[in-house]
Amino acid sequence: MNPFHEKARAQGRLRPAKGGGGSSTSNSSIQYPDEIKPLLSNVAQLSTDIYNKGWQGYDGQRYSELNDTQQQALQGMQERAGGGSELWKQAQSGLQQMMGDQHNPYLDQQVANAQKSVVDSYNLTAKPQMESAMVGSGSFGNSGLQQMQQQSQSQLQQNLGNVASEMYGNAYNTNQSNKLAALGMAQGFANQDYTDLNQMLNAGNAYQDQAQNNADFNYEQWQQQQDDPYKKLQAMTGVMSGTAGSSTTTKQSGGGK
Repeated sequence: MNPFHEKARAQGRLRPAKGGGGSSTSNSSIQYPDEIKPLLSNVAQLSTDIYNKGWQGYDGQRYSELNDTQQQALQGMQERAGGGSELWKQAQSGLQQMMGDQHNPYLDQQVANAQKSVVDSYNLTAKPQMESAMVGSGSFGNSGLQQMQQQSQSQLQQNLGNVASEMYGNAYNTNQSNKLAALGMAQGFANQDYTDLNQMLNAGNAYQDQAQNNADFNYEQWQQQQDDPYKKLQAMTGVMSGTAGSSTTTKQSGGGK
């Protein structure tokens, strides 16, 4: 007996033949339309080329480095932070002088002039009136007139003191206000250095962003070039799979008793 038939019968795929019966075998295959068949060699060749293609890295620039504008701005910030502002140093020196217990040479003269005006006014008005009253009374020992004279002189001293207190007080308050104003202005002017450097850095960032866009675009173009063979292969295999059919071939063989 044929060994193949014996094995097939043991697996249940063939039944024992009776009498003069026979057996048949069939084969299935994929069939393509004639106009599609030329693609078979193209698919095979392209698949082989892709398989044999070695790894290819991108040799272009993927990122944008710091440009000259950014480096100049950052260098300026570093130097400014380390060395400080010359304007601020000058402001500190002037502020220290202002905050010290300095004597205003003009203020004393102004106070003296103001007090002199008060004394002159007293001598021209109050004092002659008091002396005239004493002469009119016929006695310079009049206790009432003496008391009025003392009160008038006391009022004069009080007025002189008020003039000095008001002028020195106003000058002090003005001086303190000037100190605070100078401090705020100096700090603002000193910070202008950082403002200018930040604007320069922003300009450098804009240049860097554009350079990065260019680098990204070049990489995308390279990537599309790398993907092109795969897209072509996918397109061809898609057409083939959509038009493929199948056929079955049956072979009949005779058998013995």
